[in-house]
Amino acid sequence: MTQEEMGCSEELERIFASDVPDLEKVALSFGCITAFIVKYAKAETDLARASGDREQMVKVQIKKDSIAHARAVFATCYLHVAGRRPWDEIR
Repeated sequence: MTQEEMGCSEELERIFASDVPDLEKVALSFGCITAFIVKYAKAETDLARASGDREQMVKVQIKKDSIAHARAVFATCYLHVAGRRPWDEIR
């Protein structure tokens, strides 16, 4: 497990152990996991681009865009339920 994966894992443990409402725990944990996936996919895309592997670059870009879309859908649903956005970066 990488240092970054451990950081996400530790963050999830803090979220689940916290006293915040369950809806907030869902939003925070989903945000943590999907942000990690998007960040990792960006690094994979950069690596594929640098190595000239266009096919891999496209596959990873699709994965990254799909997760980003799922985050946007979640954020919209959360906004309707909670009356506010779940993460700062989605405006």
